Amino acid sequence: MNNSFFKDNRESARITWAWAVPLLLVVFFFMGQVAAIVPAIESGWISKDEIETYPNILYMLFVVFGAVMLPLLLWVHFFERRQIASIGILARQGAGALFAKGFSIGLLMASVSVVGVWLAGGYGLEHSQDFTAVSYGPILLLMLGFIVQSSVEEILFRGWMLSRLSERYGIWIGVIGNSVLFTLMHVELGEVFDPFAFANFTAMTMLFSIFLSLMVIRQKSVLGACAWHAAWNWAYITWFGLPTTGIALDIKPFWVDLRIADGAPEWLSGGIQGPEASLLTTVVLLVGCLLLARGLKKVSK
Repeated sequence: MNNSFFKDNRESARITWAWAVPLLLVVFFFMGQVAAIVPAIESGWISKDEIETYPNILYMLFVVFGAVMLPLLLWVHFFERRQIASIGILARQGAGALFAKGFSIGLLMASVSVVGVWLAGGYGLEHSQDFTAVSYGPILLLMLGFIVQSSVEEILFRGWMLSRLSERYGIWIGVIGNSVLFTLMHVELGEVFDPFAFANFTAMTMLFSIFLSLMVIRQKSVLGACAWHAAWNWAYITWFGLPTTGIALDIKPFWVDLRIADGAPEWLSGGIQGPEASLLTTVVLLVGCLLLARGLKKVSK
């Protein structure tokens, strides 16, 4: 398999040192967040304790993550002297279909994990559904916001870091390298350390990243991964009323309003982290990785 899976004119390109790639990625995140969050908090416009509540979270999704993207684009253009095609942003025929396919698969896989937990007794109904009370406006805005947030993360990790490491050391170093950093930046130690919950969430996050890396390699574009990631985050909150990565918003979901069932074990329900911390979600992602890896193996023959 060709280690360069994004088409790009590299005649005048500079190479970013491999050791600097993960460091720069962290710096890009830090620069963007400081530039966007600090002024908002210092001015009193947004409270630090309420930044992950609606509607404040829209500022985080649109503005903060947009600010994170800017340093990467400047680095690629001015230092690397490369086109944005080199980070998987390709305006080509079928790009819309890739995005739509990724979004649909993301919705499907998120739904499978939630329904699986529900059928296993991990979730119950919070309220009976009343479609006249659904938060349609916030749901639409959150969809757009998660598209921005997820796209920035995918372009940074699966577009830039994956491609740069793969060009130097091969596909699997790129996959594992970006997945390890993605996991380190998402896993947190709680006040009460639970070894099993920590191991499961770490495994889930690694599989999450590996799955999206394989999707990017298969499609030779980040568009499908951007859409899948956005749909995954969006569906948990706005379709089922459940947290995503510990973020719970007070809005009326589109399909059904679920809660953790009384007595449900955390390994099944995911607890306050939401379905992503459920063992069933880890299984769903593992199956997804195996199917994508099998498809890649067939394509490379």
